[in-house]
This record gives sequence, structure tokens and C-alpha cells, in this order.
Amino acid sequence: MLEHLKGYLKRGLTRRTIREGSGSRRVRVQEEVPSDRFIMIVGLMIIFFVGLTLLEVAHLVWLGSWNDNVFNGIMLVVGTIVGAVWGRNQT
Repeated sequence: MLEHLKGYLKRGLTRRTIREGSGSRRVRVQEEVPSDRFIMIVGLMIIFFVGLTLLEVAHLVWLGSWNDNVFNGIMLVVGTIVGAVWGRNQT
């Protein structure tokens, strides 16, 4: 399962740029694949997000109230994911 997630993230986070080619090739597609470390960090954050969301749902179902601490954890993970992906795309 983790290998599938890693494959999806690698394909999704790969930068593709189209440049003018030389000779018989008119265009050239250059791919910049993210490092395995970056992919694993983003994958781990996604797993944390899913786990915290399930924990919040379980808290709502069984106790019938909203847990602010779990929600703050969810927002922290979402901010980390967005910051990592956006920061990588800006450079």
C-alpha cells in the first residue's frame, strides 16, 4: 500500500518543463523528480492527516463533541503539506 502511495506522490510531484529542442527534435520535455526523502515526508503527513481525521470523527460519534486539540493537529498537518508542496514549486 505504501509503495502505491509513493508512486502516486512521485508522479504528482514531478515537475515537467517543455523546452525547445535541437536538431530533429522540436520540443524536449524535462522532468525533475522529487527526492525520496521529500516523497516520504509528504506521504507521512498524508497518513497523519487521515489518522487525525478518523480520530476526530470517532470523537464526534462516540462522545458527541468537537475536540479542538485534534482539529488543531489536523490544521497543523494541512499547513505542513501545503507549505512543503508550495515551497518546492516556488524554487
